[in-house]
Amino acid sequence: NKYDTFYLQQRQDNGWTYADVKVNQPLDFERIKEYNLTIRVENNGAQQLASEATIFIVLEDVNDEIPLFTEREQGTVMEGEPVGTPVTRINAIDKDGTFPNNQVYYYIVDSIRNEGKDSFEINSQSGEVFTKMIFDRETKG
Repeated sequence: NKYDTFYLQQRQDNGWTYADVKVNQPLDFERIKEYNLTIRVENNGAQQLASEATIFIVLEDVNDEIPLFTEREQGTVMEGEPVGTPVTRINAIDKDGTFPNNQVYYYIVDSIRNEGKDSFEINSQSGEVFTKMIFDRETKG
């Protein structure tokens, strides 16, 4: 219990004494994935006796990390290039420890303010951006 992560809370029930293992702070799978706790019980008799048990606690990952883009990307495309021309590839990471919590999917936001949504498409798994039209500077309004 190196960081006082756990504590025992004693309770009585039908003449029996129990010790519940409780946590002092939130546990984070990405920081520590498992814990070994040694619990010791002693009596107060004339000849003090004791026993120990080890509890192995394995955390399960939850989706608690926000995906982050690794860098700001910029791409260019020449006019007259065919539909499907690669423009750039974006990359994001999610620091969750396990699949599917650390899997990221890309998509272009469908919004009126997103003026490029009809001109480009993105591969949802690779992050590669492609053209959806042939660009012509002279016809751009």
